[in-house]
Amino acid sequence: MHPLPSLIAVYAFIIMGIGYFIIIARLIFREGSLWGSPSISPFLFYSGKITMFICWGLTLAKAIIPSFGWTEVPLWMSWTGSILLCIGTAVLLLSFRGLGFSLRYGLPEEDTKLKTTGLYRFSRHPLYLGVFITSFACIVFFPNVLNIFFGLYCIAMQWLMIGGEEKFLAERFGDEWLDYKKKVSRLL
Repeated sequence: MHPLPSLIAVYAFIIMGIGYFIIIARLIFREGSLWGSPSISPFLFYSGKITMFICWGLTLAKAIIPSFGWTEVPLWMSWTGSILLCIGTAVLLLSFRGLGFSLRYGLPEEDTKLKTTGLYRFSRHPLYLGVFITSFACIVFFPNVLNIFFGLYCIAMQWLMIGGEEKFLAERFGDEWLDYKKKVSRLL
């Protein structure tokens, strides 16, 4: 594995981690919690989140320790994965910023406003788009059978979460949601 794509991947994860830490710290200090209600069955919801972090963690391990995982990765896959990881990180961080204090693991229980600015002008679910891009990047960067399984499971559960979230948004925001839904696509 070439060291430059690995270094890019490590830096992308560091930037993502710092951004994530800042957002979570702000949420906890301002709102007191970052937990919401699962948008799908709790088992599927939490297993989807856990497999996301396992997939991303295995990829970070591969970037730090190139011999990790018994998988020889072609150079083009390393580059493709690291570039997609940078794109996914940017989408995630901009989505976090766009949600602001409405960000939760799950559905917010308190009153919130429908977010339609920033990346939310182009995608109803840019946060999930960022997760999809990042998870796919991890699969490409480290195509180990376990990592592929965790990445695909994560993506499938996140897709189900979108459906649950859209039902919630329709109930909470009614016509405002329906108008927004007509103008903006689900992901891209």
